[in-house]
Amino acid sequence: MTPHRVTLQAIDDQEEVFAAAFRAGDISGARRLYHDDIVYLSPTTRLFGWPGRIEGRDRALEFIQLTITGLADIDYGVDERAVVSDDSAYTRIRFDFDVGARRLRSVYVVVYRYRDGLICQQELYYDPSAHLDEV
Repeated sequence: MTPHRVTLQAIDDQEEVFAAAFRAGDISGARRLYHDDIVYLSPTTRLFGWPGRIEGRDRALEFIQLTITGLADIDYGVDERAVVSDDSAYTRIRFDFDVGARRLRSVYVVVYRYRDGLICQQELYYDPSAHLDEV
């Protein structure tokens, strides 16, 4: 079996899948990127009363879908990305969206870890209490 290695092209392809899913308002379009036993870590979980560590693909997707419910015209783009090692990557994400009449932007960092070519850990870094920029 050939080992899976992270490449910039693989990151770009992955992030385009996420962008399409967010534009559609349906994260299930990114289901194929996740390992069955993914661990999802994000400070956003506390805003929804969820545990800081979410385990399993279905629960991770359920939580991500919850975070985008009520948002419109989502524009998800990668500002920076890097291969960290054969099995990990870094991305800096610009996430623009409408809430009512307001257009807001959230910028955050994601560290991905992979197993068998799939995301087995996704860890977001940002301050969820920080003010969102209007765009």
